[in-house]
Amino acid sequence: MTASPSSILIINIRLIGDVILTTPLIGILKNAFPDAAIDFLVNRGTGEFLEKDPRVRRVIYSEKGSVAAGGAREGGYFRDIFRRYDLAINMNASDRGSFAALLAGKKTRVGFTLGDNFGQALWKKMLFHRLIPLPCQNHVALLCKSVADALGLAADRLSASVHWDAADAGRVRQVLEKARLDGAYFVIHPFARWRYKLWTMEKFAELSDRVAERYGLRPVWTASPSAVEVSMVQQGAGLCRHAPLVIKGEFSLNQMACLLSGASLYIGLDTAVTHMAAAAGIPLVALYGPTELNRWFPWDNQGPLEQVPPLSGGRIIVVRKEDRECVPCGEAGCGGRGEESACILEIEVDEVMGRVDQVVSARCADRESK
Repeated sequence: MTASPSSILIINIRLIGDVILTTPLIGILKNAFPDAAIDFLVNRGTGEFLEKDPRVRRVIYSEKGSVAAGGAREGGYFRDIFRRYDLAINMNASDRGSFAALLAGKKTRVGFTLGDNFGQALWKKMLFHRLIPLPCQNHVALLCKSVADALGLAADRLSASVHWDAADAGRVRQVLEKARLDGAYFVIHPFARWRYKLWTMEKFAELSDRVAERYGLRPVWTASPSAVEVSMVQQGAGLCRHAPLVIKGEFSLNQMACLLSGASLYIGLDTAVTHMAAAAGIPLVALYGPTELNRWFPWDNQGPLEQVPPLSGGRIIVVRKEDRECVPCGEAGCGGRGEESACILEIEVDEVMGRVDQVVSARCADRESK
């Protein structure tokens, strides 16, 4: 860029995981343009956690298919972004995000296009000053580096983050103290947005007991405020011999990040909370099914830019049925019907426990080396 922007809008009208994996771009832009004001445009319910990020000036929400500001000015629509930003960046190839970037960016607009869609590329060339072919095989976090490269900015490391404040920390501390949890603990988040990404509560309960017994850690199980998840987490926790502290949707994502940062271990599925745990830097074991792992594995902030899916060692380990010829199929469950995935249901507790032993040993070895 020929001049430093005074205002930047990052657009990611997707899901929570996508937004979390966009946060490395905030650091890149702040390093390059420390005086620039950075705003975010996200779907309502996916980016509220950004309001606690000290590097972000404002979060704007897209609702019911339109661009609207949150808070007291609900329904502010396009006027809240119209021609207000020196730099507007759409972090995916969606038409909604591209249109928002066109409205917002008065000097420089950056966006993505699907490489095999000639028609889309043609009209987007008229909208964007920097148009990037979407690298569909790369990890989603690497989109941040693609934007940095397009702008000529340095991106030696990508660090995802979710922030919290003193009030969030106080809330977490209050809940832990009420439960008389004053020692080491581990977190299990046995949920994902889609049914085809789920494991069984019976296996989670057995795994929880084995970790508690082997490592002397207190189990903490978490769920979203969803009535279905609250019911399921209570049922699953009821199967445990070592009763876990159950967080039934009481925590915001910022408070969840605070809780995770104090944990000795995290176990979860292919979901946004897993990406938060990876960003928190704690030992992590995640169970994946048909998802395209190369795009969605838990990103290691301390790892290199060319990191590959961590399957066998280190601080982050992914468990999946690698011996199945169909994995990863990328389908929404077996048959693509959004139902269960045999490849994740077939993962046994012994397999996961073995991975837990590996990440715990790696953490101990890392501490001893320091």
